[in-house]
Order: sequence, then C-alpha cells, then structure tokens
Amino acid sequence: MSALPRNDALSVFDADISIAQAQVEIVNRLRIHTEMVARLLADPSALPPDFSTFLEDIGNAYLDIADEVNRRTLGLQDAYRSSFGSN
Repeated sequence: MSALPRNDALSVFDADISIAQAQVEIVNRLRIHTEMVARLLADPSALPPDFSTFLEDIGNAYLDIADEVNRRTLGLQDAYRSSFGSN
C-alpha cells in the first residue's frame, strides 16, 4: 500500500510546537479560508450549485472535532475534580 502524498501545508505541525502555536496556525488558515469564500461569494454566478452543501459538510466536520475535544477534555476535568475536589 502506498503512502498518501505529502501535504507541505501541514509541515508546520511536524515541528515540536505548542498547543498555542497550533491554535495560531489554525486561526491563520481559517482567516485565509474565510477570505477565499468571501471572494467566491463576490461572484455568485461562479459558485457551483452544491457550494452551500460543501460548506455545511466542512462545518459539520469541525463540529465533530469539537465534540471529540469536549469528550476528551470533560474526562480530564472529571478526573481532576475527583483528585482535587471541585471549586
């Protein structure tokens, strides 16, 4: 089985970066993507008919990621409360 092609846009995450640095990179990419969509919306005649579905799918993927993060961090919060008591 062959490996997936390398995506150089992800190379920034190969380094040993902090969570804060990763968040900055994600926000920077979100700003770029937001601008790209805004430019596409400037000429609605150029949009494919399923563009809104495409964006909704992307939004749902991020919501799924957020749910997973919540699931993982709630477990950590519960463990912390059990160990140190809640305030």
